[in-house]
Amino acid sequence: MFIFDLELTNFRNYARSSVPLHPGLNIVVGENAQGKSNLLEAIYLLSTLRSSRASNDADLVRRDVLESEFPVARLTTQVERAAGSLHLEVAIVGRSTDSSHRAGKRVRMNSIAKRTSETVGQLAAVLFTTLDIDIVAGPPLLRRRFLDLMISQIDRGYLRAMQRYARVLQQRNSLLKQVREREASANDLNFWDQELAHSGGIILKARSDALGHIVPHAQLQMERLSDGAEHIDIVYTPAMGGADEFDCPIDETEWTARMIKVMGDRRDREIRAGSTLIGPHRDDWTIHVNGLEAGAFASRAQQRSAALSLRLAEASYLRNALGDDPVVLLDDVLSELDARRREAVLEYIDTFQQTIITTAEPDRVRDVMTRAAGRYVVSMGALTPFEGE
Repeated sequence: MFIFDLELTNFRNYARSSVPLHPGLNIVVGENAQGKSNLLEAIYLLSTLRSSRASNDADLVRRDVLESEFPVARLTTQVERAAGSLHLEVAIVGRSTDSSHRAGKRVRMNSIAKRTSETVGQLAAVLFTTLDIDIVAGPPLLRRRFLDLMISQIDRGYLRAMQRYARVLQQRNSLLKQVREREASANDLNFWDQELAHSGGIILKARSDALGHIVPHAQLQMERLSDGAEHIDIVYTPAMGGADEFDCPIDETEWTARMIKVMGDRRDREIRAGSTLIGPHRDDWTIHVNGLEAGAFASRAQQRSAALSLRLAEASYLRNALGDDPVVLLDDVLSELDARRREAVLEYIDTFQQTIITTAEPDRVRDVMTRAAGRYVVSMGALTPFEGE
């Protein structure tokens, strides 16, 4: 899988730019705050329909047009895939002065309007950033997000289950507060318990399976990056009242049954809290390096290697699940690596059909520059061919 004819209009700091990307290795050079990360964010958004950085859609629309009557950013590209060619377009509508213009995203595939759930993963991508270390050392939310974005690209049922789960969770939490205030009966929770557990079972099963698939790949990559000196393990800790990696149900029905049972056992506690205390929205999974919990005990270098191993494992997971290569995106990552780790990463990603790398320090990756099929310079949201050696 690879993309070309990428066009960005009023996206972040890009007024209008066309990028003729190539199969193979592409490198984008530029100083900080010129648009390198924005470019990769745009590609990843075309894949997942979610920004890798923004908290709301309005942040993605160029500031010069944000206060206009119809503030909209557009991303379009042509995708070549094993499943066939695809023209993909995403329009991001910011807050509008016209009440008839609803904020949000509009998606078209081959000029036909589609739901977001139908579009996610049509272009598959893996994004490496310098912030990936937070997957290892940061809060559980970031680890859940890692899995959600990865699985959603191959399983639209999972994406629909997440959307349903979020809606039901909101309804159930509201009802728990009403029961606490004696404005509703505890028996009213039975229906919402069933609904939440049904969607939750799908999510829990998919997460457990996905981690089972990526662990061997992450272990292999960690050993490659460290010359065999470091070993990584991952332990899934679902928020299910004591379930651990040796106690994971094997199918959705068992996960659903467990959720219903635990919610019943903890009903009084949840009513007092006015909140749902168990389920996928509170999941976590921990990463261990050489037997020690990485977030607390691993060095910064070990955490970075663990994060890289997870991203490389994600690329393998998508490739195996799709039967096609995802587009690999590296945002200013190589300059942080020593020569040995950089070569190990490049050796693996060279096996993918298309890789796009950004850097603010081309001299540090001179060996990579010479191998690139496409080389560009970005300055103030404008891309031009790189003419240097």
